Amino acid sequence: MKLTFLGTGAGETYPGYWCECPHCTYARKHRGKNLRTNSSMVIDEELLIDMGPSCFDNAARFGVNLSKLKTLLVTHPHEDHLYPQHLRWRNTDESLLPLTYVEKMRHGGPRFTDIPQLNIYGNSFVMETLRKSLDDMEELKINLHEIREGKEEKTDGYRILPVRGNHGSQRGFSHSYIIQKDGKTLLYALDSGSYDEDQFALIQEYQYDAVIMEGTTGLNEQYGGHMCLMNNIRIRDRLKENKCLRENSRFLLTHLSPHWCPPHDWYESIVASEGLELAYDGLQIEI
Repeated sequence: MKLTFLGTGAGETYPGYWCECPHCTYARKHRGKNLRTNSSMVIDEELLIDMGPSCFDNAARFGVNLSKLKTLLVTHPHEDHLYPQHLRWRNTDESLLPLTYVEKMRHGGPRFTDIPQLNIYGNSFVMETLRKSLDDMEELKINLHEIREGKEEKTDGYRILPVRGNHGSQRGFSHSYIIQKDGKTLLYALDSGSYDEDQFALIQEYQYDAVIMEGTTGLNEQYGGHMCLMNNIRIRDRLKENKCLRENSRFLLTHLSPHWCPPHDWYESIVASEGLELAYDGLQIEI
């Protein structure tokens, strides 16, 4: 699997839109890896996890083409993880597709080329948001699939197991995903908070080549259905104790808030001292 981090920030991004605190000011001044947009990740340009406001802009910046996506996994329907407007741009008049490019230019429309069906997986809250936001799924070439924790889904060579998180006031509002393909296994855990024991039992059934986990509240304590660095370490250690990590497994932190996580230039060494890695926008790794 080739993993590309299209964004690694929390909801307010990094720097925060309206903030001039020391962390945000440093990020604006030094830029580079210190700048973070809303979190999303794509696997092999085939499977996208979360579709925030900036993911298509960043994909173009990082040399990734999302136009042929076949699968979208959504962790939860907060707007920094699911921005339905992007899906509306899939619309077109299919009768225009056979025309020459010059002929197509005489007509308006956001899309002049064919695209595959997009299978979108998410919980009931995600499905509700999409049905309220989008008018004609058939015209947009979208298929919706409501997930259930512990029930495996199969799509385009991937095996996907949803795991219920603890984010938001309603049970089942967010889900993590265990993703398998070609003998590789990935845990993608954003806006998860601490897992209930029955869900951690699901996680412990697998051995991972990589764990991508939210580190939203960083050096602070647990807060608001998110994870802090100490909890990231605790979960990593628990996975190690239960032999859920391979010898060369990678454990990366993403979804970082500027008000609890120092800028990348400072925080990277702190995270590394604990045996973890700090992701950044545009990072590409292979597992």
